[in-house]
Amino acid sequence: MLSLLRYNFLLLTFGTWLSFFLAIPIFYAVMIPPIFLYIVFVTTIILSYFYTDQRAKSTMYVASLPVKLTSIVKSRYVSVSLISFCLLFYQWGWGVLINNLFGIGIYVYTWKDIFVLAGLTILIVSLVTPIYYAVKSFLLATGIVLIGYFLAVFYSLEPLTDVLGMEHYIIFNDLDAGFVLLVEKYVPFQPFIMLGIVVMVLLFLSLKLSERLFISRKRIN
Repeated sequence: MLSLLRYNFLLLTFGTWLSFFLAIPIFYAVMIPPIFLYIVFVTTIILSYFYTDQRAKSTMYVASLPVKLTSIVKSRYVSVSLISFCLLFYQWGWGVLINNLFGIGIYVYTWKDIFVLAGLTILIVSLVTPIYYAVKSFLLATGIVLIGYFLAVFYSLEPLTDVLGMEHYIIFNDLDAGFVLLVEKYVPFQPFIMLGIVVMVLLFLSLKLSERLFISRKRIN
């Protein structure tokens, strides 16, 4: 598994890593809401992996080696999650730094935000990854993901504005604080524990689905 994780980390190009590390402070400087930015980053990581798979046939090459096919899928899930978590704390660090240096009042994650975003990361990985294993065309799969992303953003605006008391206006830079409030509102009993349980169950089901889809495609090929 460790060798597969190392391989997955190396799949991301230097340009991809550089864009992540440079984009975060730049977007913070122009006051882009950090949580929406983070969601884009997580989705981009998954897209980057499967784009590389299609372009270089990297996963099919690894599948030809003496490794378990299920381990290949597991390593992809773990790699995306670990990189996303690293970016999450990197983003939090920049928020603290910019706020302390310039005092411009940008939103800085609390421990509750970090917990909710970790759960959101697992949710995104669980929902998006099986799509790429199920749909052979990268472009079609990406189109489905983008449609789902825009629908999620659209339908999340109303509950976010309601919980923040924005009845007649929307301030996008203030929406970040609403995610924790949404969890606490709709999961009144031990919200963070329940959130952790739900996303881990979804992750397990998603992983098993992706394993079956990947093995089925490998047998067909």
